[in-house]
Amino acid sequence: MNYEKPWMKLSVHFDADQITNQLDYSFTSCDGSADPRHGPYMGGVRFKQGQHVYLDVNCCGSKESDFSGFQIIDCCIVSVPQLTQIGPDLPTRYSMPSPFLQSVGATYQLPLDFESHLLPDDPELPGLRRIRQEWKHNLDVGQSKGRWELAFFMTVRITRGEQDLPELRVFSFDPEASVGGKVEM
Repeated sequence: MNYEKPWMKLSVHFDADQITNQLDYSFTSCDGSADPRHGPYMGGVRFKQGQHVYLDVNCCGSKESDFSGFQIIDCCIVSVPQLTQIGPDLPTRYSMPSPFLQSVGATYQLPLDFESHLLPDDPELPGLRRIRQEWKHNLDVGQSKGRWELAFFMTVRITRGEQDLPELRVFSFDPEASVGGKVEM
């Protein structure tokens, strides 16, 4: 991770044996402002203009179920622009299609360029194999203020032992996101 510029890291987590399709996710940033716990941005993700956003994907699976690994085969961020201006005698305005410079539209297909790491056994989580894949790139937050519904979708191929066929699973999450100061409406 390049720590020279303001940064934020998105960490997503899933269990190879879970029955839901929801990713556990967390945003951390260099100044602690990513995931507000109070104020007008509570419950959302607050990006800063010019920030670099990094991604890592964490998976665990039971050694008993013969979990051996996973491969990301599809990974996409979707942003749905929200209203930024509405009212009598005002033109209706929306945020840009995406807060990220790499995306010209509402969807951005992340290049599948990840570095995989088998994590050491954790004495507090006996019997689990843990793997982290770190994206070798980053997203750049643009200069435009705005608000978006943000969604993240990922398809993975889960492997177990040599005799079992790989399992394809889709996982996702969908918080609200904003960039910059207050958006007046």
